[in-house]
Amino acid sequence: MASAATELPGIRARIAFEKRKFYAWWEGYAFDAAAERAAIIARFPGAADIGARPVDEIIPEVIWGEGRLEPGAPVWTMRFARMLSLPVRANVIVFGAGGGAPLNDLKHGTCWKVSGLTRYENYSHGELRTYDQALQKLHKASTAGALSFFELHRDPDPVAFTRLAAELLLPGAKAVFVDFTVARKGARLRSCFPALKYGAPRTHGEFDAILRENGFSMSDYGDETGVFMPLIAEGWAGWRQAYEAISNIENLRMRADLMRGLATHAQLWAERYDALRSGQLQVTRFQATRD
Repeated sequence: MASAATELPGIRARIAFEKRKFYAWWEGYAFDAAAERAAIIARFPGAADIGARPVDEIIPEVIWGEGRLEPGAPVWTMRFARMLSLPVRANVIVFGAGGGAPLNDLKHGTCWKVSGLTRYENYSHGELRTYDQALQKLHKASTAGALSFFELHRDPDPVAFTRLAAELLLPGAKAVFVDFTVARKGARLRSCFPALKYGAPRTHGEFDAILRENGFSMSDYGDETGVFMPLIAEGWAGWRQAYEAISNIENLRMRADLMRGLATHAQLWAERYDALRSGQLQVTRFQATRD
């Protein structure tokens, strides 16, 4: 007889079921398989499967959480949202919104009207658009605040990205850019950023100069490494759940693809964690004001 998990449509739904089952065992409460199955079907009505979404998008989301393609949490998003010091009603844009989780964090934690930009076409819907879509209909000087999560190092042309961010903001608007920075100029750290063909982390001073020269005045900085590293550590709890769920997939090719993706993602974040711990890499906050 098929288990309740294998009866669920789509890999994301099946892994979500296994994660809920693990949480029940970990917390010591009774697991209602039928109720959990119904709730998960409601969450994943489309049940996007491996054929519809690449493995390098599926794996991060099942590890870090729905809509998250890298370590994060509502408390992480709101930490920087508070630094914007905006009124109750305001238009805010999020650069590097991933699968949409940062937008959901802001919707639950504020009364702001939020929109976001992502590099992942499969997640583009509603207030979450790709950069290409945004450029087709650019609303200049339309937002009162912005958050940017790790977009400066991802973009092959951080100058062009910074100019785009400046164009979308009202004069005097506040922005917080959170990004990886390296300890010395020219450090590539290829094991930490193997998929970046053109973009790369830079030093604090290099990113600071790019922001200053392209529409922003800087007001404050901060080392957020100590806050970010526990988010990576907390994510390891998801590895066992994902591994167990993937191990139960009957489709051998799908199981092999996901296992390879899981191993690759684990290695990537292990390398980054070690670099953050050694000081070769930092997570830096840049607080800025639109000129």
